[in-house]
Amino acid sequence: MLDEVRRNLNPQKLRSGGRRAKQALRKAGMASAGPVYGRLADAGRSVPIPPKARVVVSTLVLRRPGHVTVPIDRLLVGAQAGWTAREFAERTDDLLWPSTRLVDGPHVDLLRLTDPTDEEILASPYGRLARRCIDAGGRYFGATDDAGIVAGARSFLSGEEGERRPEQSGRLDPVLVAPVRGSDYYQVLDGHHRLARAAARGETTARVVTKWLPVTTPLQDLLLRMSWLDGTKELYQPIDAPELAKSWTTVRRCTDRLEKMVKLLAERGVTGSYIDVASCYGWFVAEMGKAGFDAQGVERDPLAVPLGKAVYGLREGQIGTGDAVELLAYSDRVYDVVSCFSLLHHFVLGRGSVGPEALVKLLDRATGKVLFLDTGQENEAWFRTSLEGWNAESIADFLRRHTTFDEIIDLGPDDDAHPPYADNYGRHLFACVRT
Repeated sequence: MLDEVRRNLNPQKLRSGGRRAKQALRKAGMASAGPVYGRLADAGRSVPIPPKARVVVSTLVLRRPGHVTVPIDRLLVGAQAGWTAREFAERTDDLLWPSTRLVDGPHVDLLRLTDPTDEEILASPYGRLARRCIDAGGRYFGATDDAGIVAGARSFLSGEEGERRPEQSGRLDPVLVAPVRGSDYYQVLDGHHRLARAAARGETTARVVTKWLPVTTPLQDLLLRMSWLDGTKELYQPIDAPELAKSWTTVRRCTDRLEKMVKLLAERGVTGSYIDVASCYGWFVAEMGKAGFDAQGVERDPLAVPLGKAVYGLREGQIGTGDAVELLAYSDRVYDVVSCFSLLHHFVLGRGSVGPEALVKLLDRATGKVLFLDTGQENEAWFRTSLEGWNAESIADFLRRHTTFDEIIDLGPDDDAHPPYADNYGRHLFACVRT
């Protein structure tokens, strides 16, 4: 079987999927480094304009007239040390910096410290932020070493105006923000320290000046570049980020399936290694790792690697990238537990490089004790014709006929059939067990 699968692998067909994904991104207006609209707001900062002239242009053209009042808990940290939030995130390899609420950020955190020592200041998130700025660009508000960081932090803690430091805004300069596209949040462009003081005083709103153009966060950009999304605002696994809450739909809850998996594994006393085939962002890899498994994943989209590291804390190398069929066919490793979600029906529909029988045989070969699997079914509106007859009973029979497991257990449907997908999902989770 394995030799036949390897012979039938069609490299041309495998490569064509990547080309189609790139075409979809181009049609959606996506550049290779992120959505076009996500970088327009940053582009002006790279134009060689003298600082004073830049302020004049920004004030007259890019800013909305007057001030508006915004909730402080709807502000996200942004530009640092002369870089836009996106530039700072790229320079410091911190994808989630622009997704951090100001009230949860390092400036407010510093103000919560009571009479901190120099060591406590340097060890605080504020001290680490300053060090990152110095490492990336040489200075942070004029500070170039630890002594300068401590001096600047103590000036901030004292609340005294003192001498204006390099890169520090003037007292009459407005707090400047930009709306974050698709959300009710704003990104802080200038005024982090002033806003942090207001938050520490217990104020709930702030008077700010806003830019006309919305910005996007690097997290939004990365998600929109994921190859299977085609520019749609959908999350296929849970991601907790403030700017995603309003406009991004979490398509699959995942927690319902995880509970069933963990329960069965505990009842059967199964521990050890785990791999999620077609692991998407890596949520199941992270959660199974928390449950004590040596957890790994494999995903075709290389963008899943930085995403999983940022949002779930996955380790370097924990997600492998490549075509699942190729990786399974050329690997001899056996895992105690394997999962494969929402992949099989693509092979049933003829979209895979091999047939569905070959895919489940490869999964069977890689599984030492338990395989968890779900697939699209005929009850779903988008598959009623194309997957007619492909239901829980026929899927269980298919698994019995084409795998060597001792038990095929139907653990029931998922809990994802909710608006806007009330007519879809309800996919049954199967546990294929060796006894």
